[in-house]
Amino acid sequence: MSEAIYDEQIAPLLMQAGKLCEQNGLAMVAVVEYDKEARGETRLLPDGSGLAMHMLSMLASSGNNIDSFLINLIRFCNEQGMPLEQSMFLKAYAKDNP
Repeated sequence: MSEAIYDEQIAPLLMQAGKLCEQNGLAMVAVVEYDKEARGETRLLPDGSGLAMHMLSMLASSGNNIDSFLINLIRFCNEQGMPLEQSMFLKAYAKDNP
């Protein structure tokens, strides 16, 4: 029943919100958990979106897999030239770390 409510009522509203965000160059990450381990997601990350929005998107796509989130975060930071050394947890994964 919860999935039907999501599909019929919530998802169309999120799609409308996503279109408004897209038209105005806004980033959006929305996740609705309609059952344990079952989620619907709407994500829009235009160029220039901030790190927090990318992290939210990575969390949404990783579900309960923390390793997947961290691997994606490290990759993203490396691709964007963001120094991992600034994080006490991620500095061990910095490219120049011996």
